[in-house]
Amino acid sequence: MISSSDTEVKDRGEIAKYTKPYSVAYFIVVCLLGAITGAVATALGTDLLGLYIVLLGFAAFVFLVFSNKDAKFRNLILLAFLLRMGLALFHAYVMPLPDSGEDAVMFERLGWQVAEAWFMGEEAPSLYGSFIYANWIGVLYFIFGRIPLVAQFTNVLLGTFTVYLTWKLAHLITNSRRGALISALIIALFPTLNLYSAITMRESFIVFFTVTSAYCFFLWLKRGRLMQMFGAVTLLLPASALHGGMVFIEIVYLFFFSFYHPKKKRWVAISLNSLIGILLITLAVFGGLMLTDKLPKDISLLFSADYLGERTQIAARDRAAYLTSFVPTSPLSMLLQTPLRILYFLYTPFVWMVSAAVDIVGFFDALLYIFLSIYTFKGLASLRRKDKLLFWGIVLILVVFLVVFAWGTSNYGTAIRHRQKIVWLLSVPAAIGIAKSRAWRWIYPVKRLYRGKTINNKIAAKRNP
Repeated sequence: MISSSDTEVKDRGEIAKYTKPYSVAYFIVVCLLGAITGAVATALGTDLLGLYIVLLGFAAFVFLVFSNKDAKFRNLILLAFLLRMGLALFHAYVMPLPDSGEDAVMFERLGWQVAEAWFMGEEAPSLYGSFIYANWIGVLYFIFGRIPLVAQFTNVLLGTFTVYLTWKLAHLITNSRRGALISALIIALFPTLNLYSAITMRESFIVFFTVTSAYCFFLWLKRGRLMQMFGAVTLLLPASALHGGMVFIEIVYLFFFSFYHPKKKRWVAISLNSLIGILLITLAVFGGLMLTDKLPKDISLLFSADYLGERTQIAARDRAAYLTSFVPTSPLSMLLQTPLRILYFLYTPFVWMVSAAVDIVGFFDALLYIFLSIYTFKGLASLRRKDKLLFWGIVLILVVFLVVFAWGTSNYGTAIRHRQKIVWLLSVPAAIGIAKSRAWRWIYPVKRLYRGKTINNKIAAKRNP
């Protein structure tokens, strides 16, 4: 039995616990946030509410970031967020960013039409394929009012989490802290990734779901859990709905699922997985075709020279068009033109195409891809010696993506927007190549203790990659 004096002591201890300075501070902060939220909630559709949501999101993001123990990674992810958020605020309150007209304006306007229909109890516009993104904007506008900054903020968050997932993917593939940090740094700073994370375009959603899907796929290659492959296939579907070209990456996933056993670490010619894989390929590709508006319903048309020729001529529009005279006439000409179209897709505008100020920006973007490509080849050569399975996983995804988008693009303005969808994957082998270069060791010196002694970069790189 507890005596009265013991009870009093216990009560005093409980009271003291809740009257400590930090407990009181937490209570005051919660009360203030509640009061401010109540006041701001009456300001639907105003910039005040938009800025309040951004501030709350930023506070939550900082809290999550600082839970990571790696100080350099914390700085990188915070840098990525601030760059993207700064561009979003600049676009909202100073002047429009490049490529924020036409499609971006259309998505925003359609999103408001959806929200207005819901407000009025009317039937919303039927949107599918790439226009699904406008439905998301409609949901935000229905909850918060017409505040474009809130729609931009979701893209900012997804763009920042893309950096985080690329860091995890690079660490998984390279098994190197340095490689993961270099890859994350590339994605944090890459100009077009920052741009499309700050305007009302669907690119951030496509890239985020694709990176998440690929991370699950490479986890499956490493660990062989069925749920990881299921996650890879499933998470790619939203990206495929927003742009049908992404659905073809499913073929790479299901090829490995059909003929490789991760737990046994060996390839097989025929198995139950092969039959399941063939079925899943059919369902995934045709299911993706049903979700998207970017691909023909008859998949056989993608192998027709006449159809591809017609599509490339439609895509070769405006001043930025390229390869306008290269029209495929047979399957052989399609095969021969593919490498050329990939080169144009990745590296245009070439220097002789620069004729206006806007072309200089595109030329700088092309130079970045040349830089990435050089180190990607170096990194892939190194990875091939260490882990051929991961090497072929990366190469096949890259090849499928480049072939599909190279044939779907005949305009370097469109190419700039589409090729940034694969920068995250290029950054992983590129990080391997960069980490091995002498220039990087000079810029990013390694100073660590090994058995009580400071060691130089060369020894550090060998002992602690």
